Order: sequence, then C-alpha cells, then structure tokens
Amino acid sequence: HFASRGVVYITLCHNGDNSICDSAKGVSTHGGVSHFGADVIRRMNRLGIMVDLSHAHERSFYDALDISSTPIVCTHSSARALCDHPRNLTDEQMHALAAKGGVCQITLYPGFLTASPSEATIAHALQHLDHAVCVMGTDHVGLGSDFDGDGGVPGLADASEMANFTRHLLRRRYSEEDIRKIWGGNFLRVMAEVQAQAAQRP
Repeated sequence: HFASRGVVYITLCHNGDNSICDSAKGVSTHGGVSHFGADVIRRMNRLGIMVDLSHAHERSFYDALDISSTPIVCTHSSARALCDHPRNLTDEQMHALAAKGGVCQITLYPGFLTASPSEATIAHALQHLDHAVCVMGTDHVGLGSDFDGDGGVPGLADASEMANFTRHLLRRRYSEEDIRKIWGGNFLRVMAEVQAQAAQRP
C-alpha cells in the first residue's frame, strides 16, 4: 500500500513500543524487534523501502541491522557521546551503521543536542555532526532537522535559515563534495541502493 504510493522510508516506531519493535522510550515489550517486525523489515527490503531506526531502542537497532539485507538510516538522531539521551546513537551504533553502509542524520531537536535544551545552539548541532563524521566518515552522515517535531535552534529555526548551516560547514573547512553528501547525497545513495536491490528481486 505505502510502496505503491511512493513512500521511500518508514520509521519503525515512535515514542513507545509497537507491534514492530521496542522504542527508546518504551518498556522493552519484545526485547528488540518482534517476529512480526522482522517480517515487516524483510518486506520493506523486498519493496525497496528504507528502514529508519530513529526512535528505536538500542536492541531494536541491532536486531534490525542484522535482519535487513539493505543499509538502514537513522533520519533524525544525534550522538550519545555528546548528549546522553536514549534517543541518540552510541559510537558503537554509529560504527555498526557505517559498516553496513547506512546513514545517521544529525537532528536539530534541542533535547538531543545538549542536557540544557533551552541553551542549544548551532554550535551544538555542529559538534554532533563533527563527532559523527569522526566516528563514521563523511559518507555516512547527514542532517535531519525534525522541524515538524519541534526541531530547530536559534539561527536554524526553520528551512529559511538552513543556509547558515552551510556557511558554518564551509568555515569548518568541509569540502563542497562533503557538504553535498551531508545535505542529502548520502541519504539519496542509500535510497538508490535499497531501490536497486528491490528491483533485482524476482
């Protein structure tokens, strides 16, 4: 139903466990991905729909990484090393995600950038991005604003201000090629790979 309507990725859960998997803010109903959830992931692989593990519990993350035959994405997650929140990814998760060809998109949601959300700034977002690049490499990092979920910090409050992020990346000596990857190139690469693998299946 969703694939035929052009859906290219599905986030497996939100702020609570569901029939697919456990959430980072859930109560470990399944101990990770459920049997039904494993079927969902395999079906998404066959249909060329990307698996998004933002919001998922750490056990769900590793289960899905093992189950999926295609790279996965975390569309709006940040670094737990810089902000100790269960919604953020550990360095070990980032390594595992990159090893499977996936992408982590740093979110602009203030509560995932710093322990003092009211003080979150562009600098915090850039620190998370720099950290992810150091752990994963530029081929596996992007930006996931979460503007429709209370994301945004002063200077990056909505889409009209996103050029500010590019300016900061240039000041930090990111190359134009790396900026293209961060600004969506990496996400599009995974999308193309997932869809290509689906097209090859009988």
